[in-house]
Amino acid sequence: MKTNKALKVLTTSALLASVAAPFGAGVVSANSTNLVDKKVNVGSNGTLKGESHLIIKEDDTNFGVATSDTFRVELPAGTEWNFPNSSKFYVDKTGKTFSSESEAAADTKAEVNVISSRTIEVRPLGTGFDDGEADDKYAINIPLYVKMNGASGELKLKIDSMNSTVTSGEYVFATVNTGNTRAVVDTVRYIGKNGIGGQIRIDENFAEAISADTTHNLKLKLPSNFEWNLSDTKVTPGGGFIGNAEIGSPVKNDDSTITIPVKLKEKTKTPGYIYITPGIKAKSDAAKGTDVTVNISGGDFSDADLTVAKYGDYDANIKVEKVEELVAGKFDEYTKTAKITIEESVPGSFYKERDIDVKFPSWVKVVEVSDWSTSGVEAIKPTDIDGTDDEFSITIKNPTTKENTTPGKIEFKVRLSIDANKTGDIEATVSGGGINEQKAVVAKAIAPAAVSVEGDTAKLKIGAQDQEGPTFYITEAKKGVFEKNVEGPSGNGEIIVRLASGVKFSKVPKVEVVEGDGTIDTSNVRRIENDNALAIPIKGESTSKPMKLKVSDVRLTLDRTVPEGDIEAKIGGSAVVENYVKDSKGWVGTGLYTGTDNKNPGTFNTQHAVTFKIGSTITPAPSDTTAKNIVFKLNSKTYTVDGKEIEMDAAPLVGWDRAYLPVRFAANALNVSDDQIIWDDKTSTFTIFKGDRVISGKVGDKFLTINGVKTPMDVPVWRNKEKTNNRVMVPIRYLANALNAEINWNKETSEITIQVK
Repeated sequence: MKTNKALKVLTTSALLASVAAPFGAGVVSANSTNLVDKKVNVGSNGTLKGESHLIIKEDDTNFGVATSDTFRVELPAGTEWNFPNSSKFYVDKTGKTFSSESEAAADTKAEVNVISSRTIEVRPLGTGFDDGEADDKYAINIPLYVKMNGASGELKLKIDSMNSTVTSGEYVFATVNTGNTRAVVDTVRYIGKNGIGGQIRIDENFAEAISADTTHNLKLKLPSNFEWNLSDTKVTPGGGFIGNAEIGSPVKNDDSTITIPVKLKEKTKTPGYIYITPGIKAKSDAAKGTDVTVNISGGDFSDADLTVAKYGDYDANIKVEKVEELVAGKFDEYTKTAKITIEESVPGSFYKERDIDVKFPSWVKVVEVSDWSTSGVEAIKPTDIDGTDDEFSITIKNPTTKENTTPGKIEFKVRLSIDANKTGDIEATVSGGGINEQKAVVAKAIAPAAVSVEGDTAKLKIGAQDQEGPTFYITEAKKGVFEKNVEGPSGNGEIIVRLASGVKFSKVPKVEVVEGDGTIDTSNVRRIENDNALAIPIKGESTSKPMKLKVSDVRLTLDRTVPEGDIEAKIGGSAVVENYVKDSKGWVGTGLYTGTDNKNPGTFNTQHAVTFKIGSTITPAPSDTTAKNIVFKLNSKTYTVDGKEIEMDAAPLVGWDRAYLPVRFAANALNVSDDQIIWDDKTSTFTIFKGDRVISGKVGDKFLTINGVKTPMDVPVWRNKEKTNNRVMVPIRYLANALNAEINWNKETSEITIQVK
C-alpha cells in the first residue's frame, strides 16, 4: 500500500495547530525543493554552457506523471535559452540533455519543450516520481544553456507550477558583470615609510574573459609620491589561472609603476584570479594621512582604482570627543573631560615597555583617569595618581606590530582640579612611547561665577564713612556650582564677597535670589573679618537653572589707607572655591586618594575665583599744604595759623602736669580735614588719617597707635565734660610727634608753637 507522506505531515501539523494556535494557524509545506546548484558570473555577451543546473526535487508530494503534470521555467528579459538540442529534448537526474526519451534514465526522466526564446515547459516522465513515497532522490536536473542578450546585474529564473505539484518560485542563476575583470582589496592597511598594503585580488568576471595565447601586460601604478618595493611585492594565481597562466615577475617601468606579464595557455573554463601583495615605500614628499591608491590597467584587464593603504608614518593622533567646559575651583561636578583618544597613525607606532606622558598646564592637577579602554594594544591604566601633579604616564605593555591591520588605540577621560582663578583652554601635551610631541585642547576652564555691576561703579571718598556702593549680581556658571555641602575642609558652603584692604561694609547689604531655583540663608547673611567681607550661606543648590544673586543697599566705609584708583572686590568662599587650602599640596576629602601622607592632592592656595571693580576713589590723599606757623595758647579758645586767628570751642589746658591740645583742632591746623578724623562714640576712640599715617587713641589709654604700632605715653588720652568741654585731648608733645610735627613751649607767654618737620 502506498503511503502518502504529505498526508502524514498535514495531519501532524493540523494536530499541533489545534493545540497551540486555536485561532487558525496555517500549515506550511513544500511540494518540491528547487535550487540552482551554481550561481555563475558572466559577461554582458556571455553564454552559460550547462555548467550550472536547475534542480527540482520531490519533497512532500510526488510529481504527477500519470496526470501529465507540467511546469514552466521562464528566463528574465535580456536572456534567451541556448540548448544544443532541438526544440524538444529530455533530461534526467544526471544533468545532461538527450535527443530521445530512451537515452534518459527511466526513473527521473523528463520532457523539455522549448516554447519560446525565454520559456520552456517541463513534463516529468520518470517511474520514480509516481512510485511510492515522495523522495528527494528523485530529481529533475536541467542544465542551464543561456545566452546573454542585454541583461545586466543579478539574474533570476522563474518556475511557474501551472497544473503540477512543483513549487513555484524565483531563483538567482547568474550575475552579469560589466568588464572582463573586477579588482578588490582585502583590507586597507596602515603603512609607514615602508609597508605592505592590502592584498589586491583581480577576478575574471566570467570564464574566458581573458583571451589566451597572447601576453597581457598588467600595469599597476601608485601615486607619484610613493614607489614600489619589489622585494616585498608578491604575485600568485588562483582559480582557473592555476596551471594555465604564465605570470612573470613584476618589472619597474618607473618608481611608481610596475608591469606584470600574464599569458594564458588556453581560455579558462572557470574564472581565474590573480593575488597581488603590494610592497610600498613612501617618498619624502608623501603627506601623512594620505590614501595610497593603485591604478590597474593593461591587456584584457579592466581599469580599476583601489585604495590599498593609508600612510601615516610612525606616530599617533590625539583626539577629544568634545571640548567640555570644566568649572575652576571645583572638586566634583563639571571637572571631567570628554573621551580622549590616543591612536597610532600606523600599527607598530607605540614602543613596548615605554611610557606615553600626558601633561597639562601647571594650574591644573590630575585627580583621576577613568572610562579606560584599549583596542589592539595592551596598555596599563595609571594607578599612582595622587592629585599633586599636572601629568601622568601610560605604560605600553604589548603594542601592535607592522603586521596588524588596525592601529592601536587608547581611550580615557580625565578628572581635573583647576586653579580657581584660571580660565581658558586646557591643553594636553602628549609625548614619548613612540609619539612625537603633540598638543591638543581637551577642555576649557571657566570661572565658577560671574559678577556684573548695575550701572556705574561707585565714586568713593578716601576716609569717608557709610558711602553708597553699587548694586551688583553674582551668577553661578552652571546649575549646582554654588554648593551647600562642599567637599574638603570647608564644611557648609558660603559665598564670600571680600573687599579691598581698608574698605568695609558699613552695614549688611540686602541679598536675594533673582534667578534659578537655588536658595540662600538670608537670616545668616553677615559681615565677617572686621566688616571687610560679606558671607552668604547657601541653603539649597540650584537644579534646573543657574542661580543669580542680587546684592543691593551696599554701604561702604573707606579708611585713609585706601590708595587712589580702582577699588576691587573678590568672590570666593567654600561654595564657590572648594579646592582652596592655604599652603596646599593637594586634594582633600574626595575619597579618590587613599594615601596617608597629607598631601591634600588637587588643591591650590588660590582663595578667590573672580575679581571685579566695585568702585573708584575720587578724593586723593591731600597734599602737604600745612601751615608753617601754628600757635596755641593755654586757656585760650583762639589759635593762629600763619597769623590768621581761628576760634575753638575748647581751650588747651594743663593736666597731670602736661599741656593738652584738642585733637580735632590740632589736626585741622595741620591740614587734616574733618572727614579724615573719625570718632567712635561706642569705644571712645578717635582715628586720624594724615598722608600715610593712621593715628588712633582711646580715652583713658596711655598710648597712641600709629600705623598699628603702640606708642606709650606717661599720661592718658583725656576727655571730661567740665574741663575739656567733652573734647578729646592728647598731650601736645605726643600728638605732635604722631602728626610728624615739632613743638615749642614758651613758659612766659604760655604759648605752644607747632611747626611742620
